[in-house]
Amino acid sequence: MIVATVIGIGLVVLLGFLGKNQQLDTHVGWSIGNRTMSTVTTFFLQAGAIFTSFTFLGMSGLTILGGISSAYMPSYLIIGYIGMFLIGPLIWKLGKTYGYRTNADLVGHQFKSKFLEKAIAVIAVVFFMPIVQVQIVGLGTMVSFATGQKQAGTWSMVLATLLILGFVSWAGLRGVATTAYFKDVAMVVALVVILIGVLVLDKGTGFMAAVTDKMPNLLQIKPGSQAYGITWYITSVIISGVGLGGMTLPESWPAVLSANKSKAVSKNHVFLPLYTLGTFIPIILGFFAVRMVKIVPGDENSAILSLAKNSLPGWLMGFVLISGIACAIVPASHCVLSIATLISTNLVPKSTQEKSKLTVGRVSAAVILLLTLALSLLRPDLMANLYLLTYAGLAQIAPANILSVTKQKFINAKGIAAGLVVGEAIVIVFTFGKISLFGMNNGLVALVINLIIMVVVSAVTGEAQRPEAMALQTAAGKEA
Repeated sequence: MIVATVIGIGLVVLLGFLGKNQQLDTHVGWSIGNRTMSTVTTFFLQAGAIFTSFTFLGMSGLTILGGISSAYMPSYLIIGYIGMFLIGPLIWKLGKTYGYRTNADLVGHQFKSKFLEKAIAVIAVVFFMPIVQVQIVGLGTMVSFATGQKQAGTWSMVLATLLILGFVSWAGLRGVATTAYFKDVAMVVALVVILIGVLVLDKGTGFMAAVTDKMPNLLQIKPGSQAYGITWYITSVIISGVGLGGMTLPESWPAVLSANKSKAVSKNHVFLPLYTLGTFIPIILGFFAVRMVKIVPGDENSAILSLAKNSLPGWLMGFVLISGIACAIVPASHCVLSIATLISTNLVPKSTQEKSKLTVGRVSAAVILLLTLALSLLRPDLMANLYLLTYAGLAQIAPANILSVTKQKFINAKGIAAGLVVGEAIVIVFTFGKISLFGMNNGLVALVINLIIMVVVSAVTGEAQRPEAMALQTAAGKEA
């Protein structure tokens, strides 16, 4: 398994380095591929956001803990893609017209507010960083389990982080896209292989009947405000769907803005819900694990690896491990690139030259990765414990993103800023204070108050200052 680990890390990173394109050795080329990527390439970039180490490890673990409530993930993904289908092409057209590289660019320009630009960039960076650590720690968990050596997991985290830094700095988004081709196919194949292996091992004894007999509560969503109950399920689907559909995740932007035409964005969001059906496989495997694996409390996320180890020959287990490693490295590199783009685009002086922005982006990627590695080694649970903050915190940006692609003037920059500040404050206070309102997702509570504050402040402070109508009409009709 150590050999499989080295092969997996080496293969993914090699593909990343091979993605280098000298013509894209500029900041706009490094960060969004010079807006020249095809429909297929951007599809794999966006699909990469579905299957991460959380999907691979965490979905089965969540099924063990919350049963069918784990289906909240495919539910919100499909809802989110509907939202992205509606606003994605508009964002591409505006980005092409005005040269946007991030959502902070879009909101700051559309509402003529430097404060909003900086605030959204900072919020996106801070709330999205836990995702990077989750991928790195997930990689270490997979390697440690597969090899039976904790030290192997630690060294794999160090090696992978340093090599990610190398190919992200060298090849930028093109490198991420090249690795995504392999990862997005390999991950689905690996899950199907595990499912087939488990079915063969099960010999048709009826795993659902066994679950019904032993743990029937797993087949229904708990009532009321219980953990993983119906209130949690509905509000989590809503807030996560709003977050994804409102394109609040920084990694959503390179895949959209890098497309060579708006139709590529539209087509991808039609087919991505079909690809999302693959997320049901780890949920099904979670039900198998309830009956077939002895699960130690706290190790639920390793259940899918236990199933694979018990049902597959060594060489196939090696392939699963390689696929799992790719499922951690590729999202981590995409996330780091997205965060570094926000820093090098929106948190530097406007007078900064393009060459200097590229340098800042590469240095930022290095700092983020090395900081995350240090935290992963010293406090592996630190950012993972903040994971719930990510979607709740980023969802507060959704109103600003959505309003920016409209021509409305009632909601202004002051209203958006006030609602955003209050919304983020509620998310932080509720999360760290362990406050729950009727079992609802804290992000939804914060978003409702965010919207109320936004409307009230805008009504009091007057009409928004927006770019000229002619420019917006040009953007709405422009096609590359």
